[in-house]
Parts: sequence; C-alpha cells; structure tokens
Amino acid sequence: MFRVSCFPHAEANNIMKTSPVDDTWTTRKLLGWMQDHFQSRQVHAPEVTSQMLLSHVLGVEPIMLYTDPDRPASSGERARLRELVTRAAKQEPVQHLVGEGFFLGRSFEVTASVLIPRTASEVILQVVMDRHRGGAAGGDVPTFRHALDLGTGTGCLAVSLALQIPRLKVVATDISAQSLAVAERNIERHGVLEQVELREGGWFEPIKGDSPAGGFDLVVSNPPYIADATWDSLDGNVRQFEPSLALRGGSDGLDCIRSILDGVDLFLAPDGMLVLEFGDDQAEHVLGLGEKIGPARIQRDAFGDDRVLVIDRSAS
Repeated sequence: MFRVSCFPHAEANNIMKTSPVDDTWTTRKLLGWMQDHFQSRQVHAPEVTSQMLLSHVLGVEPIMLYTDPDRPASSGERARLRELVTRAAKQEPVQHLVGEGFFLGRSFEVTASVLIPRTASEVILQVVMDRHRGGAAGGDVPTFRHALDLGTGTGCLAVSLALQIPRLKVVATDISAQSLAVAERNIERHGVLEQVELREGGWFEPIKGDSPAGGFDLVVSNPPYIADATWDSLDGNVRQFEPSLALRGGSDGLDCIRSILDGVDLFLAPDGMLVLEFGDDQAEHVLGLGEKIGPARIQRDAFGDDRVLVIDRSAS
C-alpha cells in the first residue's frame, strides 16, 4: 500500500517555493516529503530516489544528508530540486536525472543511450573473481590475461574487471556508437585507458581476425534478453527511458544469447570461462544451450534469482 503524500493536493512545481521562518525546508523535511510524494506516484525505490536527487542538488555524498539533517535549502536548491522531482514523478529514472549509476560501489556515467547498471549483474564479477582468487592463491586454475566484454554499454563490466584484475587486458564491443562514447568516458574516469580497448560492432564482428592467440581467457556479457511478450509488463521507467536495443531479445528473449553461444567457441580459450547474464525465467533453456559448449552451470544473483550462465572449460 502506498502512503498518502503529506501535501496531497500539491504538485511538485508548487512545492518548496516559500520558506517561512517556522516552516523551513530542511534536508530532513525535503527527504520526508519526497519519499511520500514518490510513493504516492508509485516511483521505484522512493527512498533511494529521494536521497540521490537531494545529494545531487546539494553536491554531497548521500551519507552527508544525515549528518546535518536540519540544514535549510536555499531558494536556488529548491528550484533545481522541483524540476528533478517533477521528472522523477513521471517515472524518468533517477540515474538519468543525476547522470550516474552505481555498480559494485563505483560511479558510472549514465545517459539514455545505455542500460542502467543493475545490482543483479554484479554476480558476473563475483563468479569471475571467485575463479581468479583460486588461481592467485596458487591453485591450478589458469589466470585471466585477456577478456572480452560483449555489448559493453556503460562499460561497467569492462572497467570493473580491469580494476579488479590489474594486469588484465579487456576488449569491449558494442553496436552503438553512442554507448561506446559513454563507455570511453567511464574508462577514462576510472583510469583504465591502458587496459580497456573499445571496438564498434555487433557481438564478435569487431574481433574477427584480431583476437589473442589461443583465444580469450574470459568472455562476459549482459545481452538483451527481454521477450516480446514480456515487454509491455516492464516498469514504465524501463520501457520509456532505457534503450530497447539493450533490452529486447526477440520473441522468446533468447535471440542475442543464441548468437553469442553460437559464436563464442571460435574465440574462447580451451581453458577459458564464459559468464552470460539472462532473464530469471530462462535458466532451463539457456543451460541447455550452454552445455553444448562446455561444463555449464547456473549462478544465482544477490536476490536469489537464476541470473548467469557459467561455462568454465578449466573444470573439464
């Protein structure tokens, strides 16, 4: 059940305009109002959305909102916040409003050209690091030297891999030039320009004839996997504001996944690993496709949903 806004008849463009002495718009009051306002309009994650918007306007980290909760907002801050609240109440993703999203605790530039990083996708890095640590601890698991990130989007996977495995070389591909421009800025932001190379094109096309001898030790991807029949049931903020190119996977959602699994054998090293994200209702079909390539298993995400296909040839 959604709580009623504490200003039930006020629209965002009419709030926070005046600030009488006995009714100052403090950080505490703004957060409370926004959370109620967003809940009444069924905005996703109203508490987090409120914190991100206010910390963005004030230019502070979200934790700082709670160290000085009685700080009064200036008229200029209230004006900027009003505009953002109005847009957020119309389901525009908060990451677009503030220009950034977070992946494994790191900030990445986000625009309407790229998929917003999701917590569920972080399991890809968890799987990779579990094997990497096994090799680094002196086990007989091969180390990762060359990685391929298919459909890089923001570049969050490629950048995170480069930061977690300092000597790793990553090739990141994407069919969208706009996505690659965002990824390039994120690569520069995180200081991994020497480790990550961007190439434009669909899936394996940009690396044909130009891949490491012996293949890539690691291939990761978060491809489009939303089925046509599922599209209309997605939240409005996803359907209306995120790129369908990065989301829609055909009639059963598996078109892109099939393309990747059909082509990966030519580029994956004999002892390499593939980690591929899919929809939480596609595990059985994806596992069946993956078992044709090598030892395959399904890994659940932080929410307990079947989320990634893991093919680890070093286990064979």
